[in-house]
Amino acid sequence: MTGEPAFSARPFRQRMPLLAVGVVLAAGGAATRPFSWSATVLVAMPVVVVSVLAFRARPERITRNARLRRGVAAWSTLLVTASMWEVYAFAQQPDRTRPSDVHPTLSTLLDPALEHWPLRFAGWLVWLGAGWWLVSR
Repeated sequence: MTGEPAFSARPFRQRMPLLAVGVVLAAGGAATRPFSWSATVLVAMPVVVVSVLAFRARPERITRNARLRRGVAAWSTLLVTASMWEVYAFAQQPDRTRPSDVHPTLSTLLDPALEHWPLRFAGWLVWLGAGWWLVSR
């Protein structure tokens, strides 16, 4: 059994610029109007940057076994199903800027909870933190 790696070998001072960029991005995202082009761009920017970084990284080899294959199959099925629902619900909206009550996306369902700026800011921070955690593992 292998031990878990330390949280990060880099000291906090080296991670400060990345943290600052995340806070500024979260503040900008929280200040945008939901379903606007500026909000879409602010969502797309970190997704593209982190995706490029993730694809360029050279992960260590993992021994493949039946348990790993089952896990990958289960999580892939969940991810594909959720993504298909999001695309379907988004396509059923009457307008790109107006959410549909009949076919809500995840953003539409979360919008009432994230209506006020402090909660939207916290939501952006959670979203950015979860994305970074997923990519940096």
